[in-house]
Amino acid sequence: MPNMPDDSPAPLTLWLTDRTRSKTGLGRCKRKRYLSTHFGPTGYGITAKSESLPLATGLAVHEGIEAFAAVLMKDDRLTTAEETRAIVLEAQTRYRAKVEARGFLGILGGAVTNEIIKEQAALIGGLIWVVRLKFLPWLHAGYRVIAAEQERLHFLSCSCGAGPLDSAEHVRRDCQGRVLMIRTDLLAMRRGANTLAYFEAKTTGWESDAWSEQWETDPQLALGTLDTEKIYGAEVTELYIVGIGKGRRAKDKYEDSDPNGRKKQQSALCYGYCRPGSPPLMTDDWLPAYEWINEAGETKRKSKAHRRRGIGELPDSDWPTWRAYHQQQPEMPPEEFWVRMLPPTILDKVCFLIGPMNRQDTQLASLRTSMDWDEAQWQSILWDLYELQQKFPWASPEFQARLDALAPCSWMCRPFGKEHQCEFVPICHRDQGWEDPLGGGRFVPRRPHHAAELRQAIARGLLVEQTEEVDEDDPS
Repeated sequence: MPNMPDDSPAPLTLWLTDRTRSKTGLGRCKRKRYLSTHFGPTGYGITAKSESLPLATGLAVHEGIEAFAAVLMKDDRLTTAEETRAIVLEAQTRYRAKVEARGFLGILGGAVTNEIIKEQAALIGGLIWVVRLKFLPWLHAGYRVIAAEQERLHFLSCSCGAGPLDSAEHVRRDCQGRVLMIRTDLLAMRRGANTLAYFEAKTTGWESDAWSEQWETDPQLALGTLDTEKIYGAEVTELYIVGIGKGRRAKDKYEDSDPNGRKKQQSALCYGYCRPGSPPLMTDDWLPAYEWINEAGETKRKSKAHRRRGIGELPDSDWPTWRAYHQQQPEMPPEEFWVRMLPPTILDKVCFLIGPMNRQDTQLASLRTSMDWDEAQWQSILWDLYELQQKFPWASPEFQARLDALAPCSWMCRPFGKEHQCEFVPICHRDQGWEDPLGGGRFVPRRPHHAAELRQAIARGLLVEQTEEVDEDDPS
């Protein structure tokens, strides 16, 4: 394997990059790339300090897939219900620990905060269960998983002459090559054949045809397949996107049940529609959505008496269906029960496959060349800016003019609307305090999330406890 051994020296001299920063610089905004991955006292970028209640991101889904894949690789079987519940519980526990670390289970807590935490925990559990029940059986029937969430280095260029897959040797030789950090989501071999399929999980709150169609012409997807033929002795002939729809955060569209008008996760995994009972004459009645299609192909819609209600309230409900399941399987949590009850037409919008797509080898070769050249340009840009900063401070007209020339703003600050605007708007639009981005406490140094880059940063003296991990997700 091309991974560096845990006891090997840190890659101090390698120029490390990844798909995200390359795509940001080439397709979004050079200034955003500079600020997010190069600026600041550590040289690894800055990020907005997290002061709000954290929401569920794609990380929880990836953690679930990694745990599922471990069983598939070891035993070539699907996880049991008990194992899946343990995986869900662990992901939810990590989320609550993150919430607690930001103080939202203490003095910053409250009724609304607690409701959001329940909502997001239900979302995490629901997403992992949907992957387990909808995607994994199909995957296991046709493929044998051979790698998941695996990090490795791919050398775009080399100065030392070591073998392309021997990362540790490059490090020992103090190679100064330009290297792409790759994290393979899931790689599987088709049963009865000697070909590979690559799967990449993408969470989104904006499910649309445009979102799905973008992957067909995006060679960046195939970066996760680089070197796989040399490593595994088989060719990747299929590429898939595992789409995970988590819903947008917005106010209720069809009812105004919240007096504060707060936003909610617009996902059937978090909320159903309940008509309150009137014991002993009538029990609660739950429906899966405002509108859905049943097994007979008929379009159904909730009544006026059914109001949106969080599935975390199921344990307190007298709905006969829930009671019957709970009596038979008291260990079944509400999010599992709810996913098992949701109609297929709803689940199809939560977890779906895009593909198979062919690997675009010509475009991939072109991308490698352009990435290597672009990284060489960034090396020159950063050295130029470093030398200039020895003479002029960050906020000086001289430095800002050079920054405008070398890493210009695209001014695509709100490609997904104001709610998802670029975190660096206060700096680029020169809000109060822009002259000292780290001085006002609004921004903090970014913690590298790739293993190789984190080890490099620590070896260079980065104080990890003074940095913040970015909550990465796909807003598009």
